[in-house]
Amino acid sequence: MAELDVLRGLAILAVLFYHGLYWSAATSSNHLATLFIKATAVGWLGVNLFFVLSGFLITGILLDTKGSPSFYRKFYFRRVLRILPAYLALVGLLTLIGWATFRSATLMLLFLANTGSAFQGGGYGPFWSLSVEEQFYLIWPAFVGRVSVRVLTVISVALCFVEPLLRWLDTTGHLPLGDVRTATYLIADNLALGALAAIFVRSRYGTLRNGIKLGLGLCLAGLVIFMAGYPFGIMHRASIIGDTFQTVPWNLFFTGILLLSLGLRSPLVSSVWAAPLRFLGYISYGLYLVQYLIFAKYDGYVLRLSNSSLRHLLEGSFTRFFLAGGLSILIAWLSRTFYEERFLQIGRASRRAETSPIAVRASSEDAPLGSSPPETRSTPA
Repeated sequence: MAELDVLRGLAILAVLFYHGLYWSAATSSNHLATLFIKATAVGWLGVNLFFVLSGFLITGILLDTKGSPSFYRKFYFRRVLRILPAYLALVGLLTLIGWATFRSATLMLLFLANTGSAFQGGGYGPFWSLSVEEQFYLIWPAFVGRVSVRVLTVISVALCFVEPLLRWLDTTGHLPLGDVRTATYLIADNLALGALAAIFVRSRYGTLRNGIKLGLGLCLAGLVIFMAGYPFGIMHRASIIGDTFQTVPWNLFFTGILLLSLGLRSPLVSSVWAAPLRFLGYISYGLYLVQYLIFAKYDGYVLRLSNSSLRHLLEGSFTRFFLAGGLSILIAWLSRTFYEERFLQIGRASRRAETSPIAVRASSEDAPLGSSPPETRSTPA
């Protein structure tokens, strides 16, 4: 779906800006450029958008295959083909170049890179969020497969309220639970919101018109919570309010944008203007994995330069962003095209063997939110 590729593209672009500009402590003599660099400070929220999309997509896949004889086997088989090839290759590379210790590599392989001990052992930054997702993949299918949709909805709604409460208890010292930024059991509300969106799309209420209404409502709710929390430090994690609620308005906003994009079906997302974002969405997984390493290696190379004029040129904030970011994109594209795609083809072949392609066509405002417009071919995922 073009809408989801565009959202993936926006998420990875935000992360690129964050690591490529904000993290470099970059400055510029141009006032507008300096403002733009400062604005990239919110780029870390691209990870939260990825979480919402994961909750939506994974819950949708599980609901669509619920009740099948090989429910768990099919799900994990396809997740392995999607996640492990690039992941294992990068863990091997990090170990080879001495970036990862034996301890941190072991934690990465066990998808425990979001634990404090992993960071102390020389872990690799982006892997913390992948560990969150893999832990979600490990637990969530059991809930979806064993409970009714109504109970699953209750569980997802409960997570949206319980998680901020747990973060508050942790931050205030009442109940030490771990890192409120990276522990899966403290940030699962973003995944739960994506899951609720998937449930809504598949319900009798999930029409295009209702999707637009709910999407607007969630965006408005996110704005209201943000404005209400702004005077109390919701923007900063140094405050209790920030640690507890900082991501809540954004998670609501991202879920609203997701439903709006599905409900509006704007031709813009499939136009040539959105092609760069769709492309970034296409390579987003590999790009998320490699960009952190490339930016770090770029900085290390520049620091070793003895030529002061060349070093001054390469240290430029936007020069760094375009050179290291461009190389990251190239590597991610090569990985997706010539490496990851080989494994993805196996998953597609297994799906084709199990299902026949059925085109779903709908254009009315009361059409199902998850259906495809007349000009779009949709095959079961």
